[in-house]
Amino acid sequence: MNDENKIPLPDLPSDEDVRRAKMEELRPYWLDPRIDYPEPYFMLEYNGVPFSTIGGIQAISGQKKNGKTFVLTMLMAAVLGHDTERVQEFLPGLTVPERTIDYLGHEPRVLFVDTEMEKLSSAKVLRRVHWLCGWDMKTPNDRFNVLWLRSVKKDEKEEAYQKRFRLIHQAIDAVSPDFVIIDGLRDVMATINDEAQATAVIGDLSALAEERQMCIWNALHQNPRPGNDMESKMRGWTGTELGNKVSDTFLSIKQKKGADVIFTVKQDDARNKDVEDFQYIITDDAGSLGIPKILNTSAPSTPSIRIEGDAMEDVERWFHEAKDKVEWPATRRTIKEVIIRDHGKQTNKTKQDIDLQMLINKRLLVNSSVKQKGYWLLVPNDEDERDPLPEPTNEPAPF
Repeated sequence: MNDENKIPLPDLPSDEDVRRAKMEELRPYWLDPRIDYPEPYFMLEYNGVPFSTIGGIQAISGQKKNGKTFVLTMLMAAVLGHDTERVQEFLPGLTVPERTIDYLGHEPRVLFVDTEMEKLSSAKVLRRVHWLCGWDMKTPNDRFNVLWLRSVKKDEKEEAYQKRFRLIHQAIDAVSPDFVIIDGLRDVMATINDEAQATAVIGDLSALAEERQMCIWNALHQNPRPGNDMESKMRGWTGTELGNKVSDTFLSIKQKKGADVIFTVKQDDARNKDVEDFQYIITDDAGSLGIPKILNTSAPSTPSIRIEGDAMEDVERWFHEAKDKVEWPATRRTIKEVIIRDHGKQTNKTKQDIDLQMLINKRLLVNSSVKQKGYWLLVPNDEDERDPLPEPTNEPAPF
């Protein structure tokens, strides 16, 4: 065959074209030293220490029936009702950082996925959260959705665990949550000891959390090792891979003291500063529903002031002295911090928390709006008649 009859070859890319194509694919993944990458945002904090990185995955572990779901209930209630009276009473110190609300641009939304418990038990979790947030127990709230997947069965197209994982993705697409809980992770995979599947599932969740800028909490049992909770590891290859990828790992430990049961929560691992241990009990404040209540909190995230004498007069006087040091509108936390730092008196005698509602009732402050998350000054300045303020609302103060 002469050269004239040869089949022509296609144009092949040059070495330079191949290199450029590879560089283009890598472009989104290079880190640039010229960029000031932002500090992470955290969905929660306890006594001022932030945890639960937005864009990351987290884990709660413990022996079976050791209170993991109660811990998750507290986290959900704090996310949804951080400024409500019951959350502040029952979960003192556990709240959402104010900068996180500003970052999200809305009050957080929660998706709770249960793959383990009976339907009634899942419904009780839902109602506990409603009760702690002060919501009507039987009225749905579009910020809180519960997906019950225990009864999912395999069909001709997919296994049950595959269907659960697909439905979780579908629910995230449907409700756009900021805070997701999968209770428990084991039920979205065939076995906890498949290294390849564990890597794939946890890698998928990590990428999803980053892409959607949300937190994904995963509940996974420890290996049975009674009396050695701190030494026991999360189960299987799944537990190993989850431990490698999470930003936080919390451990719930059940302790019996006579007829009483006390749960201790420890942060077993963290990429940020460690959260201090705390204990909780289950109370009958909502009847047989069972409500978790934190027992010990050494430094509430919303600062308090200990005062003596006539509380009304002292707080009003200190407020007048502190008002010029506050930039208005201001959050309740800022107002309290300024009064405590510069004008408060610490005492172990008569104890009473400073009450911003009292200042509102005396027409010294006005709550601008729930959306603005701030308070405006109504006390006349020395130079101006009054600070500018929006139209007053009839909405109750969020504390």
